[in-house]
Amino acid sequence: MPVHYTIQANLIAFKLNGTYSIDELKEVCYKAILNPAFQSPMKVIVDLSQAPSSSTSKQIKEQAAVLRSIKAHLSSRWAILAEPGPLNYGLARMFAAHIGRDDIQMCIFADHGKACRWLFEADSPDQSSKSCGFPPLSEFKDWQPYT
Repeated sequence: MPVHYTIQANLIAFKLNGTYSIDELKEVCYKAILNPAFQSPMKVIVDLSQAPSSSTSKQIKEQAAVLRSIKAHLSSRWAILAEPGPLNYGLARMFAAHIGRDDIQMCIFADHGKACRWLFEADSPDQSSKSCGFPPLSEFKDWQPYT
């Protein structure tokens, strides 16, 4: 299946690879929250680095709606991972915009380690006020994908 999830401690990572249906995404999301290792609220990483760059805005909106449907079980801080490049960055921003509203803070990364640091820095009292706006595209094009 092109949609996967992993749970480690207080973090759930969804990896969206290749072409997948909305039903497959729904199935994985609901399996994830029913997994005995799932402890609400979980911090979230959505890895779009291998997702197709040919997705339409309608598809992205539907995918975001599926993930938003389980937000009651997740933390209010989500990281999005994307491949470097203007198209991938733009698609990640569109995806993040459909998920993140006033109730979910989103940030886009190309590096898994940086995404995790940003997610967990909110647990530190002196770091909780740091926010993440979308980085400028000029910064994103030089980033390297995580390995």
